[in-house]
Amino acid sequence: MSLHPAQSPNLVNLNVNPCKMCMPMGAVSALSGIKSCMTILHGSQGCATYIRRHMATHYNEPVDIASSSLTEEGTVFGGEANLLKGLKNLINLYNPEVIGVCTTCLAETIGEDVGAVIKKFYAQNPDTNVRIISVASPGYGGTQNEGWFAGLRAVVEQVNPDKTPNGRVNVITPMISPADTRWLKIFFAEMGVDCVFLPDISENLDGVTEKPYNRLKTGGTPLSEIAKMAGARLSIEFSEYTNADNSPSEYLLKEYGVPFVRLPLPVGIRAMDALVKTLEESGGTITQNFIKERGRYLDAMVDSHKYCAQARAVVFGEPDFATAVVRLCCENGILPVVIATASVSDKLKEALYAETKECLEFNFEDEITVTDDSDFAEIEKLCVKTDANLLIGSSDARRISHKLNIPLIRCAFPIHDHVGGQRTRVLGFEGSLNLLDRTANAMIDRTETNFRGSLYQQFFKERSEFYGVT
Repeated sequence: MSLHPAQSPNLVNLNVNPCKMCMPMGAVSALSGIKSCMTILHGSQGCATYIRRHMATHYNEPVDIASSSLTEEGTVFGGEANLLKGLKNLINLYNPEVIGVCTTCLAETIGEDVGAVIKKFYAQNPDTNVRIISVASPGYGGTQNEGWFAGLRAVVEQVNPDKTPNGRVNVITPMISPADTRWLKIFFAEMGVDCVFLPDISENLDGVTEKPYNRLKTGGTPLSEIAKMAGARLSIEFSEYTNADNSPSEYLLKEYGVPFVRLPLPVGIRAMDALVKTLEESGGTITQNFIKERGRYLDAMVDSHKYCAQARAVVFGEPDFATAVVRLCCENGILPVVIATASVSDKLKEALYAETKECLEFNFEDEITVTDDSDFAEIEKLCVKTDANLLIGSSDARRISHKLNIPLIRCAFPIHDHVGGQRTRVLGFEGSLNLLDRTANAMIDRTETNFRGSLYQQFFKERSEFYGVT
């Protein structure tokens, strides 16, 4: 595992091309799943531009993010005036019900008290009925994964709770796609489990063509529903590595006594079975459709195993995504020779090595490298060292793919060089099957290409030797 600066004060881990994005990226993305919510970044204009660009090219949707536009003057004397003015303009232009104020490196470095600024705004504008939520999300504080959960935790903490028991299940997800969010909503409904999703990006980041165009997204989970999470009977948090200080479920347990379970993302057989078992215990009912999908997936595993067994995969991305994909790999005989994540987690390496030991017939620990705080320069070297033949993650590895001639399966944020990032599926049996098919086909294509290439090379070598040509 690569050494992080926090683990050794004498060493500095230099990231050349980080395998991550910043906390504000995750916070803004999470707030996109709140109904009638607009986000303003308290920092320089470049932060908002960077995030808008990443989200717009991945989701293929227009993305509006406001900025307090801090300059040198604001950096020295404070950005209170900019933020107050920005909030006023934002309300006049968009008329949102919720505003998320996300900090950036600049605001956090100068020690801006965003909570005090928000109080001052309410005092100056007593008639406003907009709920303003502050999110501490300095870019240096973590990755987009930490930013995502910081945004969700801030919403749960700052909403006015409705503690009336309602019998619902809270569903809290990491940074999954809109298509995967839609599938989860349908699956819970088919199981007969009444739930509230935090967040719900299924429509706001994968919308329909509208005339006239609405500046403010109309999908997402309303604050009124989020308030009822305090009266739920259970929370399900699809994250195995979120720390207690950043976890919405931990907060709901501590403040309102709502019990919770942590589940892995439902990718592959065991994770799906774990989800179904939890829902059954919560009163859900298994459907015939689920039984057929499970059987179809098992059949596909048999069909593709001889191809998947050829794969030596490099899996990279956020911890929960990487762990979910590694589980699927191990269930199907795909050897994950490199597992790379940008987040730093004490539990990650131990959990992933345990996973590979449990599922693989032989002990491949010496062939498996788990690295955190990763960058793509390091990942490229590991691809060569481990003789990898498959990449699974975001499009940020496309240059490695082109340089080393290794196929890349794009199934995580961000996907910039292909369309359809918002429709990428990995959850459920259909999503798992999609990933399995793409892996098997990549191995088939690679075999065909290498086989023909070696034949051509041998032919031209023999021909040259026959004619005495060097």
